[in-house]
Amino acid sequence: MRVKVAEHAALFYQDGAVVWDDYLHHRQFAISETAELLCRKFTRFTDVDALLAPLTEADQTALRKVLDELVEAGVLLVEGSPQHEAERRMLAGWGAWGAAARHFHFASRTLGDAPYQGSDEHDAVLDAKLTREPPPAPFRTFGGAAVPLPALPETPSWASSGLLDVLLSRRTTREFGAGAVGLGQVGELLGVLGAPSPARSRIGRTGTVFKTSPSGGGRHPVEIYAHVRGVEGLADGWHHYDGLAHALEPLDVAWSPAEMAEAAGDQEWVGRAPLVLAYTAVLERTRWRYDTSRAYRVVQMDVGHLSQTAYLVATAMGFGIGFTAALRDELVEQALRCDAYHEAVLGMSVVGPLPQ
Repeated sequence: MRVKVAEHAALFYQDGAVVWDDYLHHRQFAISETAELLCRKFTRFTDVDALLAPLTEADQTALRKVLDELVEAGVLLVEGSPQHEAERRMLAGWGAWGAAARHFHFASRTLGDAPYQGSDEHDAVLDAKLTREPPPAPFRTFGGAAVPLPALPETPSWASSGLLDVLLSRRTTREFGAGAVGLGQVGELLGVLGAPSPARSRIGRTGTVFKTSPSGGGRHPVEIYAHVRGVEGLADGWHHYDGLAHALEPLDVAWSPAEMAEAAGDQEWVGRAPLVLAYTAVLERTRWRYDTSRAYRVVQMDVGHLSQTAYLVATAMGFGIGFTAALRDELVEQALRCDAYHEAVLGMSVVGPLPQ
């Protein structure tokens, strides 16, 4: 019999124990030190009899018992078994993206027997949670001096564009014209993207907010930061958008076009834009309501929804716009003062006048 360690799992240490995390089947259990050391002998398919042959009969008996238990638990796979074939197909589909990607996907993939709460049951859980753990604030402010933005007009001039026309006109733009972006235009774009919806501006008691883009559970974890260049009334550099106050808070960090391009994976077109919107996610907002790993998928969906809204509004306003997630997260985190353990960098929308 030839066996090897399963590759659809990871090991981690918790409370002094070595834990086998089989993310494909959503199983976690502690394994002994002997079992962990034994696994190292089977990183490739190895013949059990040949490996044990030099040992005494007593040692062979003891180790065979451990090996049988590891096979039974799915830690070791028998060559040619259905389990081996299933893993082979999984690795063929995900191998190029590496272990981290497949771990994330399958660990947050729901199985057929996944329990889900009904809406009334979930509301009751949140009601009880409110008494012991207040929800995080749905809007953030850094405090200090802020630049108030012009109020969003009741009927902006660009709002007369037909939805289908805007959808069909939407393109990713990587070349921008020489014109400027006005303060009022920055305010209108950010107001539509990040402020409470004028149609329903009330903030719920659990911190839910209604905005123009959908968000899982109304949590809206995405924060918006704007880097402006040549906008009258605003200092060049990074600002945080306070959606509740409809104001920009200067962060006193200004990037050159080269620095912006470096942070955006060496994409020079990003550095040439007069307006760049960076999106981050305050994970606690979503985690407060949904305490399962699958909710991290929802956070990624949220920025997709918001990015599409930015595309459509910028297009209606007559601007060019593109989106990129090819970022050097650490550089963005440093500029925006993000704690990477609690606020995740997601992507950037890049906005500017269309070329003539």
